[in-house]
Amino acid sequence: MKKNKNKSKKIKVCRNVKKQRAKKINSGNNDGRWKKHEQYLEDRKKEPWILDAKKALDWFLEIMGEEQWNQRRKDVVSYFKRQQHSFFPNKGGNREELSDSNKRIAFHQDWTAWYLYLVESQYYRPYVSQPSQSCRILPFFSAFGRHIELAKKISGINEKLAELLKGKNNQPDSMLFEISVALMYARNGWSVSFIPETAIKKTPDLLVEKGAESFYVECKRQAKVTEYSEIERKEWNIRWDKLVHVMSSFKTPTFLDVTFKVEVADTPQTIIASAFTEIADNGMISSGRCLENDQIIVSVDYINMDEVNKHFDKYQVSWNSPQMVALFSGGYERSGSYTQVHSPKGINAIGPDDDEHILNLFCTGVHKAYCAKWECLSDASIDKKAKDVKKLLNKAVNQAPDEGNTIVHIAYETLHGPFVEFERHKKIANSINTFDYKNKNVRAVFCHALQPSVGPEDSEWAETTIRFGLEGTIPSDILPHDLLLDEVATTISGETHWSQDLRSSASTA
Repeated sequence: MKKNKNKSKKIKVCRNVKKQRAKKINSGNNDGRWKKHEQYLEDRKKEPWILDAKKALDWFLEIMGEEQWNQRRKDVVSYFKRQQHSFFPNKGGNREELSDSNKRIAFHQDWTAWYLYLVESQYYRPYVSQPSQSCRILPFFSAFGRHIELAKKISGINEKLAELLKGKNNQPDSMLFEISVALMYARNGWSVSFIPETAIKKTPDLLVEKGAESFYVECKRQAKVTEYSEIERKEWNIRWDKLVHVMSSFKTPTFLDVTFKVEVADTPQTIIASAFTEIADNGMISSGRCLENDQIIVSVDYINMDEVNKHFDKYQVSWNSPQMVALFSGGYERSGSYTQVHSPKGINAIGPDDDEHILNLFCTGVHKAYCAKWECLSDASIDKKAKDVKKLLNKAVNQAPDEGNTIVHIAYETLHGPFVEFERHKKIANSINTFDYKNKNVRAVFCHALQPSVGPEDSEWAETTIRFGLEGTIPSDILPHDLLLDEVATTISGETHWSQDLRSSASTA
């Protein structure tokens, strides 16, 4: 095992907030307000981050080709139109029951086309709204467009983009990460080349050179959501379905705040429904009191539908958006998990009825609503969601060449809140500092923790880079600027974004 001398761990975090006021639109026939809103949408097209994203999009679509893009865009829209007709069948039509895989607000069959559609809609179709998805993608396209002339000089970039846009590998997140790492090195003055893959063996992703110094670069990106998180979500949905049945029988709009002390799967499937019944039967709704046992903590409050509909008197709200949830829950935590069901008074599709517009439904009011926020704080759940990067590091090291020095970049998304990320941070630091690098010349490991999030009125991008220097290497000498999506006027500090989030939540508690 190699001795890792002069280990260093440095942290850099940036945050960037973008306003997304197009998620709600004016109600009624006030021409002045409507014209003002339309002018806002036109002015928004001039914002630098949107113009930059469009530059990258135009470049990508030029490589893909117009004919192929038109067909793939139609496939995206067709998928969501079928989903929309299932939720809101035509008058007199039957409701089609879809499988769980076809109910997701994401086009899994062609992730690349889905991403391109979201970016294109940001400029051309402002009423198409899926903020929880687009906030993950737009920062990458904005960064590519902001430095597009530099990006085009990267050796092998067109071949890499052709692989992304025309290839059969339906995993664009990994390639977008590779391209953003390549661009980061170029921004730091390195000459960058993509290394073509061979049929014989896996090769590093990049070769970077500056003067007499050179490094191979290997990039690995963790899946957005861990397998355990998906299992936990499905277990919650089982309990939610039983809860909704009970709540609707009381015919009173209610909001529940649920904390699991043990793993969700280890609780009875009726546990939340039973807790709600006990709270309701004992007149504890809106009492401020919680029902607690060794498995859960539950509090219940009424949803003030008069106040909710006062908002709808002024605005139509994007269906199933964070703002809709905020109206029911009385607030919105960016890392929170919410589930809601409601009966709309009316749904409007804003924009042309064509083969390009979808996800443009806006609610005009609500009869009844039921909503819940849930989290699991059991040690076992936190540990399993705090997925380590050791497996990715092992793959990266195996692909590192025997000759020459290598740098590893690993990316993961921080979607489960501060408690999970503190645990993950400890695991990662331990794994990287104790890893057997198998006589490979790995000089540094950069971990990029990425946090896209949405609120009722805006989206936010937070990014933390954690550097580990090996064999006496000082990572900041290689990359003085090591934030992937470092934008002008972003706020940069020397602590992790999950530390900031924890402090922020404590101050507002």
